[in-house]
Amino acid sequence: MWYVIQTKTGQEEPTRQRVERMLPNDSHEECKILYYVKKKKYMGKWREERERLLPGYMFLVTDHPEPAGEAIDRMTEYIRLLGTGSTVCPIRPEEEELLIRLTDGKDEIGMSYGVIENGILKIKSGVLRGMESRIKKIDRHKRKGFISMRLDDKEKMVGVGLEITEKS
Repeated sequence: MWYVIQTKTGQEEPTRQRVERMLPNDSHEECKILYYVKKKKYMGKWREERERLLPGYMFLVTDHPEPAGEAIDRMTEYIRLLGTGSTVCPIRPEEEELLIRLTDGKDEIGMSYGVIENGILKIKSGVLRGMESRIKKIDRHKRKGFISMRLDDKEKMVGVGLEITEKS
């Protein structure tokens, strides 16, 4: 199961390393930060870059959250496992399935490419193919598509790389 760890934005990687050092080796599969690939134009050329999918959040994959919760409680910096009250809760199964599908077992969501035909989005290639109904907003200028996710009982709009190659 996947659990969400919240930390300071910009401190995800050092915090992930500290969490992995403090957790018993057999208590978790992995602690990961998710990224997405985006395109950015500078000096006249389009380049692909990696950006954090959810700044301030990382994911702990484990079947036993108690040792992780105890280790995290001992850490001095701002970090917490999300849950209700004193209970640590995994993310919703449908959100876990979505993240697994988007990342394909990696820590990165690749670019997707699509077209808009008669006002209807069609993804031609990439991880968003077949998920057109999940895309709530498109920013063609920044080449991003936004999907909705629930974390900590809050709805979040998450941007992923989406380039619209044609509009008719």
